[in-house]
Amino acid sequence: MAESIQKEDWERFRALGSVPPSIREIVLRSWVRSRDSIGLQRLKRAPLVADEELYAIRLHNARLRRAARDAVGRAGYMLDGAGAMLLLCDRAGMVLDATGDASVRSRGEENHLHPGGRWDEGAIGTNAIGTALHLGKPVSITGVEHFCEAIQRWSCAAAPVRDPITGGILGVVDISAPSDENMRQGAALSVSLAMQIEESLRRLGLQEHQFLLDRLLSRRGRGGEELLLLDRYGNRIWASENFNRVEEHFRVGERMLEELAAIALPGDEGNPCALAGRMREALPEADVSLISENGEAFGLMLTFTAARPRGTTVRGDLAAIAETGPTLAAICAEALDLVKSGVPLLIEGRAGSGKETLARALHGAGPLAKLPLEVVDCSLLEAQGLRGGPGGFAGAVGGTLARLAETGGTLVLDEPAETPTGVQALLVQALAHLHREVGMPIQFISLSSVAMSECLAAGALRADLHFRLSGAILRLPSLAERQDDLRQLVKRFSELYLDRRKGCALRFTPTAMLRLQTYSWPGNLRELRNLIEALSATSFSRLIDVADLPHCIVQGMGKAREDTLRDRERAEILNAVAECAGNMTETARRLGISRSTLYLKLEQYGVPRGRRG
Repeated sequence: MAESIQKEDWERFRALGSVPPSIREIVLRSWVRSRDSIGLQRLKRAPLVADEELYAIRLHNARLRRAARDAVGRAGYMLDGAGAMLLLCDRAGMVLDATGDASVRSRGEENHLHPGGRWDEGAIGTNAIGTALHLGKPVSITGVEHFCEAIQRWSCAAAPVRDPITGGILGVVDISAPSDENMRQGAALSVSLAMQIEESLRRLGLQEHQFLLDRLLSRRGRGGEELLLLDRYGNRIWASENFNRVEEHFRVGERMLEELAAIALPGDEGNPCALAGRMREALPEADVSLISENGEAFGLMLTFTAARPRGTTVRGDLAAIAETGPTLAAICAEALDLVKSGVPLLIEGRAGSGKETLARALHGAGPLAKLPLEVVDCSLLEAQGLRGGPGGFAGAVGGTLARLAETGGTLVLDEPAETPTGVQALLVQALAHLHREVGMPIQFISLSSVAMSECLAAGALRADLHFRLSGAILRLPSLAERQDDLRQLVKRFSELYLDRRKGCALRFTPTAMLRLQTYSWPGNLRELRNLIEALSATSFSRLIDVADLPHCIVQGMGKAREDTLRDRERAEILNAVAECAGNMTETARRLGISRSTLYLKLEQYGVPRGRRG
């Protein structure tokens, strides 16, 4: 490709602003932009990010890299020894991957034309990558057409890669070679590769839709719910049969969903995590769940629970939680004192043990109850969401932190130990900024299903992040550790899911209740709540007997290993009572003890006697 200008033309433009008569229009306009943004600096190489930041940027662009893997691999094989290299860049001009001729790649490192180098026009001036991003179309820049002199030994051809759904630019494919190399074929190759990647993105989209539908089909149905399944762009994939009633009641229509998807910040288009944040803010009545696998989110599921009759609501506040038993009463009292003192609180407990429910109740009972509460899933944090201007934030998570910085409130960090390694330092900086500089009252509550001290010892968690979040630590016991509270919990959930037709809560026979008490509940409160909700939706008599319970509970499957002789004895007695349908005489005979001894044991374990035989 012949250059339209000579070195003297470039020198006169830099020194005097003279416009070369033969310069291409796109090059001249880019030179003017470059002069205005980077001035007349004698830059020799592009800016370079640290390895930790590059790792986070690659994670953010995992979908683009996955779609490009095959096409880039084939092209890299063809270019090996051909005197050219291929670069895959993100929408900001950051080089994500490089392949091709090894000697050319080695030369490119001198100018940071390799992973981690940033090649937007504002950073390094006119070049194929940055100019293609600015114009949104394929561009070739050869030799002296580059704005910075040190880059003029290169000739490059770049083509943007667009999202096949939104049309937005996801990145750029660039072919670069020393300026004396023929780049006519490079321009065609870059366009061809961009088209191949876009087709791969289309196929990935179809695969994601199938994955979302499979996850929906594997989800156990619940009563009293209407569901809406959305892809990563907010497009409707599936809705439950009666969802139109929810649309009328909550005013959730196609237009509203489209508007929520359209207000994404630059870089957040097709980002399910950012979309979930906007959905939760706009639809407080909905339970918004991310559908993900291996840490990558593909879409959302919105769950709407039908409105309940008046007088059937159950308090979800701290007092209601404390009423479930003495263990939780003590924990709630201690937790409230800590929240009132403002110390960062870490709540540890197994999955499903009610950590987030307790955190929300503490916010409602604490001094910041009238201020917002925001929940952040740390496993999905990205560097872009925590990086902004001085004292600022970007992205969906950044929007959450920015709102708290303006108003104050409670920040709940879910599973901070699962924060990606490359993002932990940025999270520490963001928390420090909120704590010290914004001047608004902010309460930090962290939720962890594993002991964070163990993650620290294993090297999976930064020490400064651990100690910033664990000013005080509370351990929430599993349901297996507080089975004496089970009867009260069953009553509470039964009242929560009243039958809307008959207006009455579920009741349990003594035998069925004993089966519930002997089960270990590996899913904790979440498993118990799901069971009560399902029984409430399917029971016509409102009286639950053993035959109505799931097989795993009836057979005692999933029971945890008993740690003490007392635990084993208690489980054996309760199983015998359940198998004898509450007949104390038959139970005592089966256990080989007197009935008075059986009564004494039951009293020691806090278990009702049931009926006498």
